[in-house]
Amino acid sequence: MHASLAPARRLAVALALGASLLAAPARAWQYPLLPHVNGLSFFPETPHAGAPVSAQLSAYYTNECWRLVDTVLVDSAHVRVAIERITPCSDSLTYWMHTFTLGTFAAGMHDLTVHCTVIQPGQPNGEEEITVPFEVVPAPQSPPPGPPPTTLPLLEVVDLPDALPGAPVTLSLSGFKPFACTLIHDEHVQGQQAVYATFDHETSCADTTQRWQRSFALGSFAEGDYPVAIHLLVNGPDSSYEVTSSAVAHVHAPTPPPPPVDSSTAGMSSSHPNPFRDQNSFSVSLDQPQAVDVAVFDLFGRRVVTIHHGVLPQGTSLLAWNGRRQDGSRAPGGIYFYRLTLQDRVIHRQVVLLGTP
Repeated sequence: MHASLAPARRLAVALALGASLLAAPARAWQYPLLPHVNGLSFFPETPHAGAPVSAQLSAYYTNECWRLVDTVLVDSAHVRVAIERITPCSDSLTYWMHTFTLGTFAAGMHDLTVHCTVIQPGQPNGEEEITVPFEVVPAPQSPPPGPPPTTLPLLEVVDLPDALPGAPVTLSLSGFKPFACTLIHDEHVQGQQAVYATFDHETSCADTTQRWQRSFALGSFAEGDYPVAIHLLVNGPDSSYEVTSSAVAHVHAPTPPPPPVDSSTAGMSSSHPNPFRDQNSFSVSLDQPQAVDVAVFDLFGRRVVTIHHGVLPQGTSLLAWNGRRQDGSRAPGGIYFYRLTLQDRVIHRQVVLLGTP
């Protein structure tokens, strides 16, 4: 989020975005557009001369609450929105979307200026603005389709962590509620093989948050892989439907790494600081240049990240790990092992990663 950006910084961001847009005109712009307006799309995606053109603005805010309080179609080239910060905030995600009907255009290049007024309690209003070029092509033989319907997924996240034999297993589900007022009930587990939940439409409610989250205790399992079916029943005012999915519980005993070799000729130093939270350093010493593999493994023997794969020079090379996986996400706190694979031996060193405070 950019709610804390100073006015001068917000202006610099808008000018930089505007310069990039002018350098490469396109038919639809997506995230990010302005600090508080994430996306702009044109409908149809390729506007045609003489046919109605719509512009759709949208925004997601994680861990902050905002609402759309005003929209103005100034003319076919200028639109304005005003958003207001909601305090206190009881939701982890807020979302809004608004479509402007701009009218019809002749073939050629056109500009749309988007202006956003940002209202925060106790602070002067912020102003954000950007001008987006878009192209209108000659009319086709058949009219273009209108904007597609926009829906948020009922089931967005399925989380079923790996577990040890005999340990409790928990399945976590989350997503977006299908109605503004939704009653979630009849959540239950059937024989460790399936989970169920029902989503009913309500005419009024006190809870209007958009997201939902539920956890299902599946119990413990012997070693093996166990499929779990997911059944979500949605009852609307006029019809019902079911959303289905599945997950697999991987239950296996950990595979310990091989025992460390004699440290006097190991070629890999101990690491410091240990335990660590943000950065951990160690060194690899070689009598001659050679190809090596330096990686981090967890207690299950799974590769977490590759630190170096290739030739290291003779002498001492300083290496480090920042506590993140190969995809850049932070690894959970726990015990890990550095593994140095040389031409004639493999060396391990234990390191402890602290969890986020």
